[in-house]
Amino acid sequence: MCTYGGKPVFDSIKEIVKEKQGRIVGEFSCKGFDTFGPFKLIGGISKGHPDKNDLDNAKAFFKELEKGK
Repeated sequence: MCTYGGKPVFDSIKEIVKEKQGRIVGEFSCKGFDTFGPFKLIGGISKGHPDKNDLDNAKAFFKELEKGK
């Protein structure tokens, strides 16, 4: 699960999981408030995220994962 300002990137997470010999059972991402680098100068991007809709989608995602146990 990750939040992002620009686009979702799971590569680093996948690499860590692989090194730890873990297993990825799904991926969920949503926009998140981002003030990294130059975005700080303009007050950030994706303000208000994650919002209620994003959180509802996350809950639905996890419910689907539970079904697959």
